[in-house]
Amino acid sequence: MNWQMDLNSCRTSVVFRLTLSLFFSHGLTGTGAEWPPELRSFLVKFCYECHDTDSAKGDLNLERLSPDLTNRDRMRRWTAVHDCIAQGEMPPKDAAQPPAAARVRNSKLLAGLLTQADRAQRPAVLRRLNRVEYENTVRDLFGIEVSVKDMLPEDASAHGFDNIGAALSISTEQMQAYLETADAVLDAVFGPGAKPKRIATTLNLRDLINETDGTRTVRKTQEGVVLFNSGYNPSVLRTLDTPGPGLYRVRIQAKAVQTEKPVTMLVYGGVWGLRDKHIAGFFDIPPGELTTIEITNRLWERGDTFEIYPFDTVHRQTDPDHYSGPGLFVGDVTVEGPLEEWPPPSRMKLLGGSDSASGTLKDAERILAGFLPRAYRRSVGSGDSAPILALIRNALENGKPFEKALRSGLKGVLCSPEFLFLDEPGEKTASPYTLASRLSYFLWSSMPDAELFALAGKGRLRDSKVLRQQVERMLGDARAKRFTENFTGQWLKLRDIDFTLPDEKLYPDYDELLKRSMVEESHRFFQEILDSDLSLANFIDSDFVFVNERLARHYGIDGVTGQTLRKVPRPPNSVRGGVLTQAGVLKVTANGTATSPVTRGVWLLDNILGRPSPPPPPGVPAIEPDIRGATTIREQLDKHRHVEPCARCHRQIDPPAFALESFNVIGGWRSYYRTLGKGGWLEKDPRYPHRYVQYRKGPAVDSKGQTSDARSFQDIRDYKRLLLADQDQVARCLTEKVLTYALGRGLGFSDRPAVETIVAKLKQNHYGLRTLVHEIVQSETFQHP
Repeated sequence: MNWQMDLNSCRTSVVFRLTLSLFFSHGLTGTGAEWPPELRSFLVKFCYECHDTDSAKGDLNLERLSPDLTNRDRMRRWTAVHDCIAQGEMPPKDAAQPPAAARVRNSKLLAGLLTQADRAQRPAVLRRLNRVEYENTVRDLFGIEVSVKDMLPEDASAHGFDNIGAALSISTEQMQAYLETADAVLDAVFGPGAKPKRIATTLNLRDLINETDGTRTVRKTQEGVVLFNSGYNPSVLRTLDTPGPGLYRVRIQAKAVQTEKPVTMLVYGGVWGLRDKHIAGFFDIPPGELTTIEITNRLWERGDTFEIYPFDTVHRQTDPDHYSGPGLFVGDVTVEGPLEEWPPPSRMKLLGGSDSASGTLKDAERILAGFLPRAYRRSVGSGDSAPILALIRNALENGKPFEKALRSGLKGVLCSPEFLFLDEPGEKTASPYTLASRLSYFLWSSMPDAELFALAGKGRLRDSKVLRQQVERMLGDARAKRFTENFTGQWLKLRDIDFTLPDEKLYPDYDELLKRSMVEESHRFFQEILDSDLSLANFIDSDFVFVNERLARHYGIDGVTGQTLRKVPRPPNSVRGGVLTQAGVLKVTANGTATSPVTRGVWLLDNILGRPSPPPPPGVPAIEPDIRGATTIREQLDKHRHVEPCARCHRQIDPPAFALESFNVIGGWRSYYRTLGKGGWLEKDPRYPHRYVQYRKGPAVDSKGQTSDARSFQDIRDYKRLLLADQDQVARCLTEKVLTYALGRGLGFSDRPAVETIVAKLKQNHYGLRTLVHEIVQSETFQHP
C-alpha cells in the first residue's frame, strides 16, 4: 500500500484512506438454481411431508426455500437441513426413514454444495487491530508501559470475539481517536523534556487523622493507628503530594491485632484522580511482629494518592478504644516515585545514537530503517518510508525541531493502514510475515518479536518442527497470559463481570475480593490446563479447583487460608470442578437479582456443546406466552415446552438450565431461592458474621431434569457425567471457539473438515488443550488466508 500525505493533510488523508471499504467478495460459482435430481428426489420423498407449502412445520417450507446458496440466510437454513439429515434427527422417528446409504449419500451431496457456496462467499477482509491488540502492540513496539485502550471506541464483537475482522470497521470518530491516542503513545515514548521531580516520603495515619474524623472509628497509638471498620475509615494518605503520573513504590508497616488469625488489608490507588480509584492489592497481615508490605502501583495524575482499609472486619463500630474484635494496625507508610528512568529507555531505543535536539533527515532515515519493519510487521522498501520521510522533511523545512519533526512522521506510521491492519492477503498461502503476525496475535495479542521476525525473514516458519518450537516458546513467555485472559474473558464472558451488581439486600455475601477471586480462578484454571496439556474434559469436570480463603469460604471448602489462589483437590462429592460451576461463569450468566435458566441453558449449549440455540421465532415473545398459574421457574418453562414454536429449542435448553438452577446469582450453592417478599426468616450466615441478612427463605430449588434423549439427572454432578459421555462434541466446540479466535474470522461450512481433522488428532492425544493449540497452528486453515 503506497500512500502520500504532507503534514497539513495528514489527518484528512488518513481518515479518507482508512474509511474506504476493506471488504472484497468473490463471485459464487457452482451453485445453480436447482438441486441435483437425486437430492431433490430425496427431499421430496422424505422432507416435504412436514415441510411443504401446506404444512411448513417449524416455519420451514422447503418447497419455497430456494436452492440458490448465494444468500447467507438461505445458507443457514439449508445448513440446518443438512445437519438434521446427517445426524438422523429428520425425518422424525414416526415417519418413513430413508435407507442408510441414501441418507449418507445425499447429506454428502448437500454438504459439497454448501462447502462450495461457503468458500465462494467468504470475503477477504483486512483485519484491524482491536483496542487491546493496539495497546499491546505499541507497548511491545516501543518498550513502554502505557494505558491507552480506553481512549479508543469499544470494538464490536462477532462470533463471540472482538478480534473478528468483519466486525472491526473504521469510522471518522475512530480515526480521530487514533490521532489522539498516537500523541499519548509518543508522549510516553519520548517522556518529559526535563527530569521529573521524585519524592521519597514517610507518612503515618496517626498524624493525618483529625479528632473529628477519627476518634469515633480509629484507635490511635503512639506508633500508628488501628483500623477496625471495613466500611468508612478516614485512612486516605491525604498529605501525599505525588509530583506526576508514574510508578510508585509503597511500603506499609502493619499487623493484625486482637486476633490469632491474619486480617486482610485492602489498598486502593488513584483515590483522588479523575479516573475511578483502583485496587492496588489485597494482603494477608498476620498478628505478632510488624509486617512490611511492598506494593508497586501506577498512578495516572499529579496529586493522586493511596488509601488503606481492613477487609471483611466489622462494617462499623464507634467505640474503638473498647472494641474487642479483629483490627488492622498501620504504622509508617513510605512512598517513593515516580520510579521510571529518565531519559526513558524507550527514547534511547528509538533514537539510537541520534540527538533529539540536533538530528537531521539522515538520522530520521536511519531511525525509520529499523523502526518501520517492526511497525508494519514485514519487510519494507523505499516506497514505504518515502511518505513518512516527506512528513519529517516538511516539518524540518518549516522550522520544527528534530524531535517534533520525527514525532510527526511516527504519528503518521501509527495512523497508517499498514500499522492498524494485519496484512492477510487473499492468496493461496499466507506469507511468512503474515504467518508470524497471525501466530503472535493469536498467542500474545501483539506483534511478533525479534525471533519470529528473523524466522519469517529466513522463510523457516513453514517448517512444522520450527513452528512447534515457536509455539512452545511463546506459550512459555509471560505475554501468553494475554491469550488466557482475552480468550477466557470472551469465551466465558468474564469481561462482563461488572455488567451487573448483585442486590446487596439479597446478596450481602458478595464483595470486591470475591469478584476478583472469581475471575482469577477461571484464568488460573485455564492456564493450568494449558500449561499441563490436560484434557478438555476438565472444563466439564475436574478433580481440582483453584481457590483462596475467600473463594473457599464461598464454596464451602475447608482448610484454605490466605488470599493467594492455589490449586487444591476438589472435596469428595463436591459440586465444584470444571468451569460450569465456577462462580464467575455463574455470575455473568445471571442478573443482579435473579438467575435466568434460559440464559444459562443457552450459554452452555453455545459455549460448551457448540450447539447454539436460535432466537425465538418471530411473534413469540421472550416471556412465556401464558404463565398464569405457574408459580415456579420449572412450571414456567414447562408451559414453554408445550408451545409448538418453542418446544424443539426448549428440549435442548431446559436440561442444562435445570442442572444449574442450584446456583444463585453469585455462584453460591442453594437449596432455596432468596426473596425480599414472603418467606421464612433466616439467621445470620455463620460464614459472614459481620454481614446483615435481610432476605428470606423462598421456594425450594429443584435441579432434576431429563435430557432430550431421555437420560435423567438429579443435579449438576449427574449432568456433568452425561456431558462427558460425548467428549468429541466438547472437543469440537472448543476447537471451533479457539480456531475462530486464532483466525479472527467466523467459521463456515467449508471449515468443518478442518475442525473434524483437529478433533480426530485431539482424540489420539487425550484431548489436551496445549495439543489443540499446536494442531490449530499446524493446520492448513491457520496457515492459509
